[in-house]
Amino acid sequence: MTAAEQAARQPVEGAQARLILDWKTPVLQRNFYGGVYRPALLRANLAGAGIAPGCTFHSLRHTYASLCIAAGIQPFMLSKFMGHANTNVTLGVYARLLHDDHSEAMAALGAINAPAAENVVRLRG
Repeated sequence: MTAAEQAARQPVEGAQARLILDWKTPVLQRNFYGGVYRPALLRANLAGAGIAPGCTFHSLRHTYASLCIAAGIQPFMLSKFMGHANTNVTLGVYARLLHDDHSEAMAALGAINAPAAENVVRLRG
């Protein structure tokens, strides 16, 4: 069993303790991946999340940008959100997504939070 797999099987308190990061010093990528991200991914999959094992932290960045485009956020604003030097960088990476109609996909994502039936009562939020 790898260190990340062992960390993923720790009690919740152990996982939460790893998430306290000291932002006064740089976080090394290998420390973050091995100590925080990888165990969180494995823990989510133990709970049945079905996340692809090759999902990198950078993949989450692209997912966020793709969802912003699908939600109608303009490239100029997305460029600011992503920290790109200019809008051309954003357009170069995500241009293929700008011409598609994402309304059905966004409606499906919005429906995830909707109650499945009238007799379902939301406990939080």
